[in-house]
Amino acid sequence: MRKRKSEDVAAVILGIILVLIVLGILLVIGKSHRASQQTTSTPPPIPTSAPTPAPLNGHPPVMYEQRAMDKILKAIEDRKTLSQDDVVAKANILSLLPPGQQSGSLYYNSDISIEYIHSADLFQVEVLTTDIKTAKDEANVWLRAHGLSQEAICILPVEFYLNYDIANQLRQSNITFSPLGNGCSQ
Repeated sequence: MRKRKSEDVAAVILGIILVLIVLGILLVIGKSHRASQQTTSTPPPIPTSAPTPAPLNGHPPVMYEQRAMDKILKAIEDRKTLSQDDVVAKANILSLLPPGQQSGSLYYNSDISIEYIHSADLFQVEVLTTDIKTAKDEANVWLRAHGLSQEAICILPVEFYLNYDIANQLRQSNITFSPLGNGCSQ
């Protein structure tokens, strides 16, 4: 009989422990449910830092010139034949890519980054400064120093684009950016 009483006591204690665990779980669930209701019903805090560089109202920080973009697209779709000297110069430039890579970075400095995109057969120049003309001139000088003619720079094509942070710095300048190189008429 004594054994039965100790088993009953153990069962009661185990039952109490289980009830406390279930109550604890319900309490935690109730608190998290109330916390989620409060966060959805309270407005977000007003930011005190500088505005984020995300596009405002879905508008990009800088507008790109549509005719120039169309010209680049046309140059990609309707490839013009390069001179033999330009074909050799292009091959020499592409030999600067790391072994086994068909795309990648060719040149970088504080103002520009020049890359080759194999899938589009396109050179891209990222402008890393607010001095756009200087950046375009630097890219032009680099490409010319590596043997490309001015005509090849325009017909390959070489596409320029603004680094996102630079575009945000130029947001209030109301410029329209041309993705064409200097000397490539729209």
